[in-house]
Amino acid sequence: DKLGERYVDSRPLDLAVTVDEANERVPIIALLSMGSDPTNLICDLAKKRKRQVLMISLGQGQEPAARKLLSTAIASGDWVVLQNCHLGIGFMIEVEQWLIKLEAEIVDSFRLWITAEPHPKFPIGLLQMSIKVTNEAPAGIKAGLKGSYAWINQDMLDSNTQPQWRVMLFSLCFMHTIVQERRKFGPLGFNVPYEFNQSDLSASVQFMQNHLNDVETKRRPVDWIVVNYQVCDVQYGGRITDDWDRRLFNTYGKSWLTQVCLNPDFEFHPGYMIPANKPNYPGTEIDHFRKYIETLPLIDDPEIFGLHSNADLAFRAAQTKMTLDTILDIQPKEGGGGGGMTRE
Repeated sequence: DKLGERYVDSRPLDLAVTVDEANERVPIIALLSMGSDPTNLICDLAKKRKRQVLMISLGQGQEPAARKLLSTAIASGDWVVLQNCHLGIGFMIEVEQWLIKLEAEIVDSFRLWITAEPHPKFPIGLLQMSIKVTNEAPAGIKAGLKGSYAWINQDMLDSNTQPQWRVMLFSLCFMHTIVQERRKFGPLGFNVPYEFNQSDLSASVQFMQNHLNDVETKRRPVDWIVVNYQVCDVQYGGRITDDWDRRLFNTYGKSWLTQVCLNPDFEFHPGYMIPANKPNYPGTEIDHFRKYIETLPLIDDPEIFGLHSNADLAFRAAQTKMTLDTILDIQPKEGGGGGGMTRE
């Protein structure tokens, strides 16, 4: 009588599995959307596998350089990342033919990555012969935190010995998830939809690590004003263009990136605590955080974003309309007229 939770619960993108599934003649196409750029993930994975990444962003006049990278990489076994390929559709047709007709010996470790926004004229043959992935921002607080803590590992947790480090890290990940999720409410969430993404989070985490190391060396307390300014005004705030949106973001920072979050009974919202420095959740292992995240509800109360329940109604209505419009768009169209070759 029901499909079950597994159909709505998101899973973080695992590029390592994707690379193993692909081969030297099967490219990987990463579809770009707002706030999702897999380039950093590809570079991190290549570093782990001791592979060099050759990157080029397509555009006018970039085709000769891209051809040179491809011919170099098939001989050396490196990875090639062709970025923004929706700006070079003509070259994508050439890449498709190049892969089909390629007779030279290719080193097994060679991989071709293609990042592109959805485009109506993207070659269908290239789509059919490739593995398609997308790294969209997860939907829901649980999915967002799960994605962040799939990126965070035990080494990162152990990188600082101060007890407030794990609390501050969880607070930052929670705030990152909230501001990403808030976009779904449209103008009720932010006046301008901003592309907050993984690079903002990783830069902020790096800053907090450096700040806590500096604090530990000089034996002084955490400077919360500096932390707020660097995270809310510099890292994330660098994208914000609207004054009211900036004010809103600073409010989140002053509420959650502050001394108050170190209190044992602190909660972001009833039912959303920080699973660190507590008897049940000591927070010393990465699995303590991941187990806690699994207990969070799938459906979020709009009050956790600081919004009225009517905002959720507006979002649900817009989501339903979009789903029904999509179903209508992909329905078979009936009509008279002469036949002809389809694009497929």
